Amino acid sequence: PSTTPHVTSDVTQRKGRDLVAATAVGVALAGLLATALVLPPWALTVLVGLLLIAAHVELGSVLGGLDRPVHTDVLVAATVVLLTATHLAGAGGQAAGLAALTVLALLRSLADRARRDVLGTVARTVLLGAWLGGLASFALLLRAGDAPIVALSMVLGAAAAGDIAAYFVGSRIGRRPLAPTVSPNKTWEGVVGGLVAAAAVGAAVLPLDGSSSVLRGASIGIAVGVAALLG
Repeated sequence: PSTTPHVTSDVTQRKGRDLVAATAVGVALAGLLATALVLPPWALTVLVGLLLIAAHVELGSVLGGLDRPVHTDVLVAATVVLLTATHLAGAGGQAAGLAALTVLALLRSLADRARRDVLGTVARTVLLGAWLGGLASFALLLRAGDAPIVALSMVLGAAAAGDIAAYFVGSRIGRRPLAPTVSPNKTWEGVVGGLVAAAAVGAAVLPLDGSSSVLRGASIGIAVGVAALLG
């Protein structure tokens, strides 16, 4: 009972979000992705690169304002190196690109005359580069694999559907906080709703590749939903 007012307040805040704007952005990004998938593989590489660079610039600005600086220039340069290497050489290029991220971050700190909080700055830079860029680069590996449109549609669709369903269910019937000190707006009810939606997308989309069963699709959909939640 003591958590009910807290959750109710969170639900009220969630309902105040600009869903129209969020939906418009989502539809626009889905359209860009669909366009990139019908073009040669380089189109997806460029799209992912532009999104990552925008994310790194925004995060760099936010973290700088919190006195937790990162080497934004390294993140942008490493993004170009990582995606180009992954596009050209697959998983081997991806590994080389991630290694280059670490080297560039260290060299950048050596070139910084101020050299303030070197360890923290390098650690944050490498973490963000590997977390955002490293994970996003897997889209290029999926694009180069068998049934790329099905694979990418399933992964991104399951993540998006899970997020939307978790928001919808959690904002209406959510009562049990999932992790109040980490993300107070998330509830167990929303998690269950999100995983069901992710499983449904996996079950519906993955069998379109001609080699997967509905059960396998649902299982992978749940795995994607869990990964998206942790992310």
